[in-house]
Amino acid sequence: MTKKLIVLDLDGTTLKSDQTISDRTKKALANAQKQGHEVMIATGRPYRMSHMYYHELGLHTPIVNFNGAVFHHPLKTQFSDAYHQAIDLKTARELLDFSTNYMLDNIAAEVQDSVFLRERNSSVPDMFHQGKDNVFIGDLRDTITTDPTSLLFFASHETLQEVSNHMDSRLSNIVTYRSWGAEWPAMEMTKLGVHKAIGVQAASRYLGIDRQNIVAFGDEDNDMEMLDYAGVGVAMGNAIAPLKNVANTVTLSNEDDGIAVYLEENLGI
Repeated sequence: MTKKLIVLDLDGTTLKSDQTISDRTKKALANAQKQGHEVMIATGRPYRMSHMYYHELGLHTPIVNFNGAVFHHPLKTQFSDAYHQAIDLKTARELLDFSTNYMLDNIAAEVQDSVFLRERNSSVPDMFHQGKDNVFIGDLRDTITTDPTSLLFFASHETLQEVSNHMDSRLSNIVTYRSWGAEWPAMEMTKLGVHKAIGVQAASRYLGIDRQNIVAFGDEDNDMEMLDYAGVGVAMGNAIAPLKNVANTVTLSNEDDGIAVYLEENLGI
């Protein structure tokens, strides 16, 4: 069988709702690697929130973090293909000024694996509070001194929709932004034009695997470009409707071992 590059989104795709990977999915991915296929992660999470799954799956490939803003190789300190596409600091400060027009629950920024929060509260996931040496609290216009990888506004869905409407009309030409999160609704902003497909393309070049031999799995809006770019885009059964429309096929949900089912049926694993 032709060597494939299997690309995994994490939340809602590889991970079940309890943030674990099922034994069946782990076995299928391990068998895929034994057969010579490459397996990689492409996630919106920073590396500090995804490294445990990288090692749990026994991967040796590059990884895409921050929805394509960061591409690196966890096992190679010298990796010439790595990149970090950050938001220009001046633009970030414009966005922070813009944010004062809205009742936001919190604001966060990330510079690689350092986290900047406006305040410590329950409006952000606990993982944003982890680490005493890389978490900084205070007015982000004062604490951020270098180009951030991403900027996040946390607020109610209604407020974020209002923010989005104004972003569409005023700021859509300076950043890429997406809404995510059910329990912690947020709008995440990255450098204009950044998305997962950019990192996946870089990985395919590095690994020498053609686009038509990429199989990508996802469930959300931030997987749209990746599934469209892949030779085979596979939407999870729990995926949003627009992603299912873009995908080549739909498998079972993340709770029903959708990745394993697809690989077993189509790669003979």
